[in-house]
Amino acid sequence: MNTASATAFFTDLASEGKTPPEWVELFPKGPHLKARDGREWTLEPARVVSAFAREQVPLAIDYEHGQALLAAEGREAPAAAWITKVEERDGAVWGKVEWTKSAAAKVSAKEYRFLSPDFDHTRDGLILKLNGAGLVNRPALVMTALSRNKPQPPENNDMSLKAIAAKLGLKDDADEKAVLAALDERDGHRKALCANLKIDEASDAQAIASAVTKLQGDTETALAAVKASPAAADVAALKTTLADTQTALAALQKKDADREVDAALDAAAAAGKITPASRETYRAMCAVDGGLERFKALAATLPVICEPTGLNNASASTRTAEDDLNPKALAGMARKYQDDQAALGVTVSMSEAVEHVKAAKA
Repeated sequence: MNTASATAFFTDLASEGKTPPEWVELFPKGPHLKARDGREWTLEPARVVSAFAREQVPLAIDYEHGQALLAAEGREAPAAAWITKVEERDGAVWGKVEWTKSAAAKVSAKEYRFLSPDFDHTRDGLILKLNGAGLVNRPALVMTALSRNKPQPPENNDMSLKAIAAKLGLKDDADEKAVLAALDERDGHRKALCANLKIDEASDAQAIASAVTKLQGDTETALAAVKASPAAADVAALKTTLADTQTALAALQKKDADREVDAALDAAAAAGKITPASRETYRAMCAVDGGLERFKALAATLPVICEPTGLNNASASTRTAEDDLNPKALAGMARKYQDDQAALGVTVSMSEAVEHVKAAKA
């Protein structure tokens, strides 16, 4: 992007005996502008007007482009007037001006009679924005490009373009168009980031960093509030209760499973189909998935291999009247007694239930 001034047109700022005009022509009707020395530019009035509105600051009209030539060296470059508004008029660009008292006197006295705009443009001549303007008296000579830095030789400019391309991750042979496209893409990303952060899209890197820092702080504060809230404590207590309930349920399920296994083993022992010595072997068989059903099926096919036992009552050495009970009937009565006691909240093993039935019969 280059900065230039041009006076391909001459504007008499004051007629005889009148004060300086409130509105002045900053660019003549475009789109093609040509300077007296042959340089050419392309004017898109809407682009210039939009750039002025975006920056929202008045632009200075100085003396002999002092802002570009003197202020850059730290020397005084007073303003002659301020451009406070810019608008398009029939393809040209006009500006509303507030003159200083001293400049108004000089213009009225015809000490300065012409206006030269100072503007930024691309290498191919597209005017990007207005920087200000200068009061001049020799417009035909104020035609060289103005820059805030001293002009560099063409080869150095090429080297700078290569350096910029490298910074942007482009190839060394990237032309100006490619570089500008990459810059536009990055600017688009910046604007999108600003939109997500809900800040002005014209915000610079420092403003974006401040917004990100603020967002991080707000997020940490919100998380801390959530952790410290009663709701969080309730959730933690609920999780603990749920874990305890699951543990109790698992224990109850295991107890029920053990009771069912004991009942099956007791029934098989009462029928004389298994011996006390093999009881734990069959218990291990019942402990695996589906093992209880397999044991019941097996027990139904097993022959009676011993006299029906006293269901682990090792002290039973004599035969009594209750020994004449039918083993199946005894097991059924014992299970019923177990269920009755369970309904009352009392846990009774199969052995105890059988003894109770035998005692009742006796």
